[in-house]
Amino acid sequence: MNLSTIASAPLLYSVHGALALTSLASGTVVMIMPKGTPLHLVLGRTFAIAMLSTAITSFGIETSGHLSWIHILSIITMINIPLAIWQRRRGNIKAHALGMIGNYVGLVIAGGFALIPPRLLGLVLFGH
Repeated sequence: MNLSTIASAPLLYSVHGALALTSLASGTVVMIMPKGTPLHLVLGRTFAIAMLSTAITSFGIETSGHLSWIHILSIITMINIPLAIWQRRRGNIKAHALGMIGNYVGLVIAGGFALIPPRLLGLVLFGH
């Protein structure tokens, strides 16, 4: 593990990583907790804001000088989070749940690909 790689990376990378970890933590708790509680609402909002922020910050991260196909997940997230919230406000709980689960799965998939060098997290964990 090479933590100096993180220290030498642009600040945006750390912000993006912190937002992704916030999304992962809040999303995991929301997935396993009872639905409809005040805590579900607070953590769900935390998840939604962190996911949107993670998606937005991803556009400042370019591994090889240009955007990659993973940025497609960011675009999907930026569409699906508001759509899932809209579904909840319409009373369509099933569509809301499916939308949020889809966003969570996308987060996990993107995180898995972040482990592959030359991405920063992959370099930190597995080296050059």
